[in-house]
Amino acid sequence: MLQRTLAGLYRLDGVQHAMLIDDSGTLLASVGDEGLIPPFEHAVDVISAALESADALGLGAVYEAWCEGENRMMIDVASPTRIVALSGNGGRLARWRHALDRDRKILATTPQ
Repeated sequence: MLQRTLAGLYRLDGVQHAMLIDDSGTLLASVGDEGLIPPFEHAVDVISAALESADALGLGAVYEAWCEGENRMMIDVASPTRIVALSGNGGRLARWRHALDRDRKILATTPQ
């Protein structure tokens, strides 16, 4: 079920990798373009920076982070132990966001 869900996210326009990462920064699953290494370390760095910034500034919890530009990344904290990251070029980030909302329960409840 998890691979099917990630494959559905991967089929979104512009998505080159759909990744599921745990709270310790370990890549649990990934679907992406053949021959390319998933940029999960970049996703872990981005979410770590967001968490540190939110903590230092007293802003509360981090639920998502978006990186826009030539290369895009959307990171969603589906649960305290599950982080979903989509990366790619082009596409509509609002569509990516809607698809993550739709699949949140499946992604947040994957077994340890």
